[in-house]
Amino acid sequence: MAKQIIKKIEAALHQLDCAISLYFQESDPIAIHTLACAAHQIIHDINQYRKGPELLFDSIVFKDEYRGLAKKYLHKHYNFFKHANNDPDPDGTIEFDPHGTEIFILTSIRGLTYLGIQLNPKHLAFLSYFSFHNPKLLTQKGVQSFIHNIPVDQLQDIRSLKKDEFLQAFLSLRR
Repeated sequence: MAKQIIKKIEAALHQLDCAISLYFQESDPIAIHTLACAAHQIIHDINQYRKGPELLFDSIVFKDEYRGLAKKYLHKHYNFFKHANNDPDPDGTIEFDPHGTEIFILTSIRGLTYLGIQLNPKHLAFLSYFSFHNPKLLTQKGVQSFIHNIPVDQLQDIRSLKKDEFLQAFLSLRR
């Protein structure tokens, strides 16, 4: 393989897109989480450097009572999966709930919008999927941005799709 010059934001986009692809394939949740967190960290740091809003905690998408959930997952699992300096025991364990990964992907995508980066179809597919399956976590504005004007019976059909089926259907509609 040839050497490449990679910008930080390009690295984050590659990590995020790979995490989303693996998410829709229902692949390894630890790999998905680690990629999503790595992308999030880069996007967060660039956004903070540009004096943008906090990605996880100032988000207009999450209701106030659910912001603590996002904070809970901010470092605990990601650090466990990438470091052993504070806990080098190879038999050390952690209880991992992969649903927290969705928060990192969601806020990474929102961070891209703060940075003026156009969202690609995979980003939009993830936002739509998340909205269809987690409307109680979102503000009315967050829900309306994806679910408005869809009849209830069609929402049930959409929610019944497997993740990979949803992605394929979504991408085929975008062509």
